[in-house]
Amino acid sequence: MKEQFEKFFMSQPFYLQLKYIHGDRLFDFDVGIGYRNLTVQVGYVCWCKEDREFVL
Repeated sequence: MKEQFEKFFMSQPFYLQLKYIHGDRLFDFDVGIGYRNLTVQVGYVCWCKEDREFVL
């Protein structure tokens, strides 16, 4: 599910800006905790709840 979310996230218009700001750390993930980047974590929580139409 994580891979599908990241693919979806990368297709969003804000992705390039976040990638520029955070670089390779954008999708840092700790098992048991989640994504270290709060924006990505909030998106992932929405994704897991199947609310795939969110605005960040």
